Amino acid sequence: MKRIIVLLALAVVCCTACRYKEGPGISFVSPEYRITGTWNLEKVFLNGTQITETEYLANIPNTYYVFELDGIVDVLYWYENAMQSAIYGNWNFQNNCKELVMDFKLKTQRYYYVAEIRKLSKKELFYEYNDEYGNHWRLELACISRTN
Repeated sequence: MKRIIVLLALAVVCCTACRYKEGPGISFVSPEYRITGTWNLEKVFLNGTQITETEYLANIPNTYYVFELDGIVDVLYWYENAMQSAIYGNWNFQNNCKELVMDFKLKTQRYYYVAEIRKLSKKELFYEYNDEYGNHWRLELACISRTN
């Protein structure tokens, strides 16, 4: 009986760990629950260089991403000295939770991309994607509040 419990516990860990290249190695919390909450975009890298300004509203540091468990994402950003919100937004995982699919609209710009998740812990989310112009983006977010 003890052996069965150990094997079941090991199976649960293997199914929910969802390892990422930059961590965590093991997590007892599912990726869906780790991502839910409000995240602050702290660092942005464009083609390997950290930047603080860009014409892409979604990729400006201090933009906030609010991930809901039901697949809704709200993006809050500063524009003309006022906090603005996404017109619509959805997210989901694919490829065994290794990729994050983002689809949202800010002002007149639609953002749709599939990003490789590099790290997803309760406190940090790092992901990378290539835009339609061949630019490589890396976004590093920190969780500022949890919804679960």
